[in-house]
Amino acid sequence: MKFLIPIALFSIFISSVFGQDKYSFYMDLNKISNDLIEITLETPSIKESKIIYNMPKIVPGTYQIYDFGQYVMDFQAFDANGKSLYVNRLDDNRWEIHDADRMKKIAYWVEDTWDADVDELVFEPGGTNIEEKENVVLNNHGFFGYFDNMKNLIYELNITRPTDFFGSTGLTNITTTGNTDKFTIDNYMDLVDSPIMYNQPDTVTFKIAETSILVSVYSKNKVAPAEVLAKDIKGILEAQKEYLGGKLPVDKYAFIIYLYEGVSGSGGSGALEHSYSSFYYLPEMDPTRLSGFLVDVAAHEFFHIVTPLNIHSEEIGNFDYINPKMSKHLWLYEGVTEYFANHVQVYQNMITPEAYFDVLMDKMATAESFKDDLPFTKMSLGALDAHQDQYMNVYNKGALIGLCLDVLIREQTSGKKGLKDLMLMLSEEYGKEVSFKDDELFDKIAQLISPELRAFFANYVEGSKPLPFEEVLAKVGVDFKTDVTIKEVGFGGATIGFNMETQRLFVMDVADLNKFGKKLKIKINDEILAINGKELTLDNLEDVIIDYQTNTEDGEKVEILVERKVKDKIIPVLLKAKAIQTEATQDYYIAINPNATQQQVQLRKTWLGQ
Repeated sequence: MKFLIPIALFSIFISSVFGQDKYSFYMDLNKISNDLIEITLETPSIKESKIIYNMPKIVPGTYQIYDFGQYVMDFQAFDANGKSLYVNRLDDNRWEIHDADRMKKIAYWVEDTWDADVDELVFEPGGTNIEEKENVVLNNHGFFGYFDNMKNLIYELNITRPTDFFGSTGLTNITTTGNTDKFTIDNYMDLVDSPIMYNQPDTVTFKIAETSILVSVYSKNKVAPAEVLAKDIKGILEAQKEYLGGKLPVDKYAFIIYLYEGVSGSGGSGALEHSYSSFYYLPEMDPTRLSGFLVDVAAHEFFHIVTPLNIHSEEIGNFDYINPKMSKHLWLYEGVTEYFANHVQVYQNMITPEAYFDVLMDKMATAESFKDDLPFTKMSLGALDAHQDQYMNVYNKGALIGLCLDVLIREQTSGKKGLKDLMLMLSEEYGKEVSFKDDELFDKIAQLISPELRAFFANYVEGSKPLPFEEVLAKVGVDFKTDVTIKEVGFGGATIGFNMETQRLFVMDVADLNKFGKKLKIKINDEILAINGKELTLDNLEDVIIDYQTNTEDGEKVEILVERKVKDKIIPVLLKAKAIQTEATQDYYIAINPNATQQQVQLRKTWLGQ
């Protein structure tokens, strides 16, 4: 005889008899005490008599051991009758629970990381903030953990908030009842990948192609509203859309921005990337000052959608939060991303080729302070320990590896493909859910593009040979030289600085004035308003200075408008003199080759987009 139970009743029956197969977390943002908040968990069904609950030692994208469990205190486990179960704390990040098959609930308190009393503060974009009635930053790995071998269960976050708070996030599976938001997330990896910021809302939404964009800003002193910052973000996203073929690779993306006042606790500022959002921790400042930095950082973080979020090795795809294993492809995850963040700006005519060459030369100069003979793959594998002091070179040499690859791919495909095309091909090959094997990536790239690239990886990424800048740039009709003596017109030997208060260049020192400086009669504390009739602004400052220094001929008339304090008055003064070029030694020199062949010029156009 068959006994039929309606599906809905059967589900309830299964749930009550066998327990739930998900994590149900609860937190109340109205109940904060001294930057502490209580977390409770209705546990999933557990069959083992003992089980370990873990908080991450490290999370993807940080490349730093932070031990998030050290911020957890008063950890307790209970059975269905509210009786305490024995818990043994194994180390900073792990709790062993006895009689776990009887467990129904866990409760503990969490301290935020931003102002904790610890030896080394967590870099704020990857940390947590708990400010009662003001702001709560949920980088979820700082609040919620997982049981051994149970990372793939569904996570349900039930967050009760003040009625005037809004939770900004890239998550989409959200239901709200009263002032409680319920977020449903597929697994622990996606939970860690999805920060949420709660505060009184200052948000802007807009669309780029078919992608919905959220810009959310917390600024205690209301210095830089979301409406203003969104304009800069919208501009770079429009450029990235065109760069990526006319659309963005996600349906929704959130820029979550916390602007801090005073000094950063960790001593740094920046951002951390996620699949559908990025979190920014930046100083409160006038939007015109913040603009350029925000564009560069936002461009870098958004490009992480491509890699490692959609192209990654098994070490990242199945990330071990307790005993992390590093991939050898930081050149890809951070280097190529940094290359794209700069390259998109010249490719989409946001900056000139000359300004872009300056970016490349800066990276070359900065890379000199790191070990150039250390194979990049070896550095990547040791980024958490043996080679931790070399990690920051991913943003310099890593990006320059990207430069060389881009040009070589264009050469091998007669300009039909570039590095961004390779990334799209790899995304199609793998995607977010499929990981590549660490040892097979170079061979896969050579297979997709050309066997010639395998030798490049062997020599310059796995090997210790210096990157072949002169050879590579010559392919696109660009000259590259080192230790070059150049002639240029400067500011007559005056030392120039930047006045943060007035947002202007100013003269810091005149002790070493040359003949040109003396003829100009430039003085200490002069603030520079214009050069040869071109007013200096934060937007054009770099371009105007480069043009002045490189294109002013010897003997040409120079006019520099300054603001000068004379007695008790601030007055404009126009300085005039005939230009006198001086010789200077430059570590690196990159410039368009005026004698490039037609083939080189054509390849350069595919590279620079202009």
